[in-house]
Amino acid sequence: MSAISRQQKVKGEAFISEAKSTLSKRTWLASGTEQKNEDAAELYHKAANAFKVGGFFKEAGDAYAEAASIYTNKLKNGMEASKALTESGHCYKKCDPKKAINAYRESISMLCDAGRLSQAARLSKDTGELFENDDEDDSIGLAIESYQQAADLYDMEQQKSQASQCLVKIAELSSAALTPPEFLKAAEIYDKLGSACLDSNLLKYNAKGYFLQSILCHLANQDSVGAEKAMARFSSLDFTLRESREGKFAEQLIEAIVSFNSEAFATACFEFDRISKLDPWKTTILLSVRKSVEGDEGEFDDDGDIDLT
Repeated sequence: MSAISRQQKVKGEAFISEAKSTLSKRTWLASGTEQKNEDAAELYHKAANAFKVGGFFKEAGDAYAEAASIYTNKLKNGMEASKALTESGHCYKKCDPKKAINAYRESISMLCDAGRLSQAARLSKDTGELFENDDEDDSIGLAIESYQQAADLYDMEQQKSQASQCLVKIAELSSAALTPPEFLKAAEIYDKLGSACLDSNLLKYNAKGYFLQSILCHLANQDSVGAEKAMARFSSLDFTLRESREGKFAEQLIEAIVSFNSEAFATACFEFDRISKLDPWKTTILLSVRKSVEGDEGEFDDDGDIDLT
C-alpha cells in the first residue's frame, strides 16, 4: 500500500466516523434534523472520494451507498440519491459487479421517475455490459434485457444512433452467445437496422452489412428458404446489393447450402475473408451454418484460428 493510499484510507475512515457521529446527534427542530442529515450525507461523499482516490473501491462504494440511503429515506431527494447510487455502482464495478448491478438498477428506477431517460439508458447499457461479462447461467439473457431497456430509453429520447448500438449488441448476443441461440430474433433486428440505414445518406452504405448478417442468421437457423426470401426483399430495397461483396457472398452461401456443396461454401468463405477479414461474430455464425452442410463443428488451423475451409 502506497503512502497516499494509507493517507486516503485514514481520511476516509475519519469522515465515516464523523458522519456516524453527526447522525447520532439529537435535534429538536425539523430544520435541525434536515441539516444534520445533509451534513452526514456530505461527509459520506467526502469519505467515498477519499477511499476512491486511495484505490479502496469497495469502501468507496459502501460510502456512496450510505449517502444514497440518507438522500432516499431521510431527505427524500431522489436526484441526489440517484447520483450517489450511480457513483456507488461505478466504484463497485471495479471490485464487485453484482453490487454494481444492484446500485445501477436502483439509480435507473429513480432516473426514470425523474424523466432523466438518457442517463437511465446509459446505466442500462452499463448494466448490460456487466451481465455480459458475468459467468452465471442466466447472465446473457439478463444482458439482453438490459440492452433492450437501454435501446427503448434511447429511442424515447430520439437518440437513434445509441439505440442502434444497443440493438446490435442484442442481435450479437441472441445469435452467438445465448443458449439456445435465437437466430430469428437476431435476423429481424439486423433486417430492421439495415432498412433504417437506407433512410440516411450517411448510413446507407452500412445497410449491406446488416442485410448480410440477417441472411447469415437465417442460414444458421437452417432456413435457406427464409434466407432466399430475405435476399430477394433486401435486393428490392437496395438495388446495389447483388453487385456488392456482401450480396455476392450471401448468394454464394445460399447456393452452397441449398446444393449441400461444402467445397463451394469453403471457397466463398475463403474469398470473402481474403478481402474483408471475417470478424468473430461472422466466424461463429458461419460455423453454425457449416454444420448444416457437413455436420461437423469446424476445426482449428495451425495458428489456432478456426478454419471454415
